[in-house]
Amino acid sequence: MIESIAYDLEGTVVDVEFAHHQGHIHAAEKVGVILTLENCFQKLPHFIGGPDDQVAKEIAALALESGTEVSYEYILESKRSHYDLLLKEVEIRPRMGFLNFFNLIKYLGLKYAIGSLTDREHAEILLDRSGVGKLFGNENIVLREHVKNLKPAPDVWYETAKRAGVNPADQLVFEDSPKGIKGAAQVGAYCIGMPVYNRPDIISALVNAGAKRIFMEWDEINPAQLIENINEELGKPGR
Repeated sequence: MIESIAYDLEGTVVDVEFAHHQGHIHAAEKVGVILTLENCFQKLPHFIGGPDDQVAKEIAALALESGTEVSYEYILESKRSHYDLLLKEVEIRPRMGFLNFFNLIKYLGLKYAIGSLTDREHAEILLDRSGVGKLFGNENIVLREHVKNLKPAPDVWYETAKRAGVNPADQLVFEDSPKGIKGAAQVGAYCIGMPVYNRPDIISALVNAGAKRIFMEWDEINPAQLIENINEELGKPGR
């Protein structure tokens, strides 16, 4: 039975993917790698969901193919600097429909937590400026500093369950990245994909990682009906 909802933060609840992705593209251009948003999906396996250091290593590999040897640390710093600049300019708010969904989940009496591998410095900016931090409270927010192993390791989802006081398998997890879905599936959670980009390759990656359902927007979801349907599905013989 679903007793708690665990949400990834970036992309899933608060969409700042544009700023992240422009940061990667800017950093790549500085080392002579010209990327568009479209070909990033093909050339950078960690473009969706990160982590940033892996994307930086992939950009460094592309630069080396073109004859330029550069450290991934340099690329990583360039990305983060550009992202920080963009973060000051963009509006930060929850994805459309999330606030209504969250309030209905509370009304249903379900517990809730955030499971994010965003570092504390940046997470606090997102949580504060979006207002999401006030909804959850610090005790229900798991960040990069709170776990040993990063997604796709399941650590973050074990911790969200611990914070909520539930069995890890009794969580419903919302995620926009395949890595997060893989980690949640490892703890037995029921996983739902919430991609930022409506692309067949991204949706297929989420499904292959273990997502049982896909929604593009929060206002597509009837929370009470969703929980009822999932509990019925979980209660079927053979599960």
